[in-house]
Amino acid sequence: MTDVDRSLRETLSSGASRIFNVAEITRRLEDAARDAGGKPPDQLLFKHRGLNRAVFIKRPKEFAPPPSAALNMSAEILENGQLRTFTVDTRVRVEKGDIATVVYIPYDPNNVSDGGNSFELSGRGRTQALLDIAGFDARADSDSVRSDLRLLELIENLPSLDPFLLKDRVAVDGMAVPEEYFTIPESEFQDIKAYILTKFRPITERVVDPNSRNAAQVTEQFIMKLWEAKDLDYLRPITDVFRIDPDQAGDIYYSWKGVTYYEYQYKRGQRTMLGFADWLHTRAVPSHYVKANLREELEQSVREVAAAFARHLKNSSDILRIYNQGYENLFVKGGEARPFIEFLRESSTFFWDIAASISALNHGVSVWNQRTRNAADGKLTADELKPLLEILGRVIV
Repeated sequence: MTDVDRSLRETLSSGASRIFNVAEITRRLEDAARDAGGKPPDQLLFKHRGLNRAVFIKRPKEFAPPPSAALNMSAEILENGQLRTFTVDTRVRVEKGDIATVVYIPYDPNNVSDGGNSFELSGRGRTQALLDIAGFDARADSDSVRSDLRLLELIENLPSLDPFLLKDRVAVDGMAVPEEYFTIPESEFQDIKAYILTKFRPITERVVDPNSRNAAQVTEQFIMKLWEAKDLDYLRPITDVFRIDPDQAGDIYYSWKGVTYYEYQYKRGQRTMLGFADWLHTRAVPSHYVKANLREELEQSVREVAAAFARHLKNSSDILRIYNQGYENLFVKGGEARPFIEFLRESSTFFWDIAASISALNHGVSVWNQRTRNAADGKLTADELKPLLEILGRVIV
């Protein structure tokens, strides 16, 4: 791809969680320093200047299935000397390898949407692309290069570019990054953290004696260790209780935290998503008379967007139902642990899958809000509605 793709050009300013516009934040920091008459900022996101001119984009790879898409598999068996074909319905979830992290370097860092070059961060030729496009030599032996490579790895290993996930991952890893790169207020970050820690708390009852003298202190320490998911020796009692493979424990605990984060997102965004659904069903019509053929074309586009939106909404709710049924059965009702253990074992896939759906929903809603905020009763002219539906069809995927 030699230029920014159309959906990125049209959604750079939407605030979507699929886009991390490092170039724009860097430009604002440099402009503020210059306006104050001072020196350029001492610290930016990356050590290497070229990487601070990048835009990072998460998007499904072309071969990736829709989240939890139904898949018909066929096979043949030999029965009484005859070949018989049968089909099996199964489910295909979005996994880590289905989401691409694209690095886009604009030609003009002051005009990000005016074209540039890009490459996939996990692509086979990424080392050469980093050098050719960003001027970053990943083979150099220096602390600054190793630091930037680690940060690129953290970005690549996230299912979306939500500010909370970025800030949390960088903080847990102990990296020093200017707060301006995380467009999330500290109060909101702490609210989300408190929500997740509350979900973690019942698990400590499995390993901490509530009657011990320092039970409260040990409980808090255990919860924070679970939050960081790094000190796996300390967490070994939980790993053993839930029969988790020790080699996968860190990923499982982080994924559990990630699914809980998206539960928070899902609950918080329900009213806005319902508003978008209502618009699709009642107000996604031209505000003025149009000819029948154009009206039919717009109605078909609305149906396609609504179907994609409904699929992502159902996928998100299905995953959260699996999570909460297992969680409540064990920690609220005191029932068997098997459903929750099964959730934990699949938590990494659930994390990437729900991230794909929630990101698609948020992306679509962000674009819709941006395009209809000044429209009377949310209705647009046909000339405004048609391109909006085209964009929604490309981003709600």
